[in-house]
Amino acid sequence: MSFSSEVKEEMAVRPDSARHCRIASLAAMLHFSGYIGADGAGIQTENEYAVRFFQAALGKFAECEVDVLRLPGGARGGGFKVLIREQEQIGRLLNAVRMEAAAEIGSFAGLPLDGMLVQKSCCRKAFLRAAFLLSGSVSNPEKSYHFEIVCQNEEDAKFLADLMNSLSLDARIIPRRRRSRQQLVVYLKEGEQISDALGLMGAHQSLMKLENARIVRNIAGSVNRRVNCETANLMKTVDAAVRQTEDIRYLRDNGGLEQLPAGLRQAAELRLKMPDATLRELGEALDPPIGRSGVNHRLQRLSELAARLRREEHPL
Repeated sequence: MSFSSEVKEEMAVRPDSARHCRIASLAAMLHFSGYIGADGAGIQTENEYAVRFFQAALGKFAECEVDVLRLPGGARGGGFKVLIREQEQIGRLLNAVRMEAAAEIGSFAGLPLDGMLVQKSCCRKAFLRAAFLLSGSVSNPEKSYHFEIVCQNEEDAKFLADLMNSLSLDARIIPRRRRSRQQLVVYLKEGEQISDALGLMGAHQSLMKLENARIVRNIAGSVNRRVNCETANLMKTVDAAVRQTEDIRYLRDNGGLEQLPAGLRQAAELRLKMPDATLRELGEALDPPIGRSGVNHRLQRLSELAARLRREEHPL
C-alpha cells in the first residue's frame, strides 16, 4: 500500500463530528467529484476511501439511504458512484452546501465555492481533508517530500491554495498537462509543511510515520555531510603532504637541506620519514615536541625555500 493510500485510509474512518464541518466536507466532495442526474445525486470516484468518507459524512448529516454502485471499466475498474435517491434529501443536501443551482443545470462543474462554508478554521481543515481524499496524493517520505491536490480550473486552485495558506501552509500552484488536458496542481514541497498538513487533516498516525522518516533522512544527511567533509579534509591533508614531500626532496637533491637551521632540517627529515603522518603526529615526533601550527609553519617555510630555489634555477 502506498503512503497516499495509508493516509486516505486513516482519514476515511474519521468523519467530522460538528455539523458545519461535515457540510464543508460534503461541499468539497461534491465540488471536486459531484454527480447529479435522473438517478440521484452524490459523487463519482475511483477512490474507495472517498466512498467510505462520503457515506459516513452523509450518515451523520441526515438519515437517508445511500446506494454505492460499482461502475464498469478497464483493468482498474470504473470506480464508484455513491448516490442519494430521494429528491427531498437531495434538496436538503444541495441547500446545505449552497449548491442549489446544480439541480437546475444538472452538474456541479463550474459552480463557485461559497466561502461562507469555510469561515471557521475547523471547517477549512474538513474541506482540505475531503479535497485530498478525492484529488490528492503524497509521496513516500522515505524517498521525497511532495504533497499535491489536483484541480481542474484556476478558480478551484486559487480557492484551495488560499484556504491552505490561511491554515499557515505555504501552498503553491503549478500547471500540469495530462492527456491533452490542462490541470492545476496545488502543492507543498517541504517536509515540515507536509507534516503540518497531515496534522491539520487528522492523519496523526501518518504524521508520525512521516516524522520518523524525516528524522532518519536528516540523520543520514548529517552523516553523509560529515563523511564528505572529513573526506575532503583528508584529501587536502594528503595533497599537502605530497607537495611538502616533493618540495623537501627537491631541496635535498639540490643541496639545500644542509644549509637549513636545525629546526627546519629536523622537520624536513621527519616529513620524508613519515610521509603519511598528520601535522599533529609530526609535532609529537619532533624533539622537543611542538604543536600543529608550529609544524605547519616549518613545512610552509620549506615549501617557500623550494619555490625560491626553483625560480633561481629556472628564471623566467
